[in-house]
Amino acid sequence: MKINKNSMIITIDTELGSNGEAVARELAEQLHIPCYAEEILDKASEISGIPARLMHRYDGHQVHAAYDLLAEDTASLKMRPASEFVTAQVEACRALAAQGPCVLVDRHASMAMEGTQDHVSIYIHSDFADRCARLAEQEGVSEEQMEKKLHKEDRAYRRYYRGAHKTWGEADSYDISVNSSDAGIHTVTHTVFGFLETMTGEKLAESQDVKAV
Repeated sequence: MKINKNSMIITIDTELGSNGEAVARELAEQLHIPCYAEEILDKASEISGIPARLMHRYDGHQVHAAYDLLAEDTASLKMRPASEFVTAQVEACRALAAQGPCVLVDRHASMAMEGTQDHVSIYIHSDFADRCARLAEQEGVSEEQMEKKLHKEDRAYRRYYRGAHKTWGEADSYDISVNSSDAGIHTVTHTVFGFLETMTGEKLAESQDVKAV
């Protein structure tokens, strides 16, 4: 089935430390369309009334607390149910997609757009050791410390992004899955770009705009 480039919605699920968001933003730039990542959380806050600080604090994690212990006043002390955070992000993704072609990163985007026309789902992952090394350097901690943290974060992601009809991170849940371990951001972007040209059956940009390095 061919995808219409003029109404194409790209969703990208990413493993932490895989450079997936960097790929998403570069891809969107090459396609001349918006990329929404953390921006989805702000839209979700706008739609739901859940404070943006809470949307960002629980990004990628389930809400278990009954109260926001960092609330600034008693009126905002009680937490919304976890399902409302998910629903808000799904609605935000759909609202942003309704504005036109775009790239949506994580935040239940692939679940929100599942089954819709002209939707392309992508998964960017990387070898665990490479992710540990990259994140340890970014956060200034040892790789041993990061290994424990990353195992915990991966479990949280799998729980949080569990959908009704797809499994987060499993290749058969996506149109294409790319391992970024042995390839730079530009090379992964180039690979995904080529796949999109195959899906649309059209040339999407001048050859000098997208180059593998």
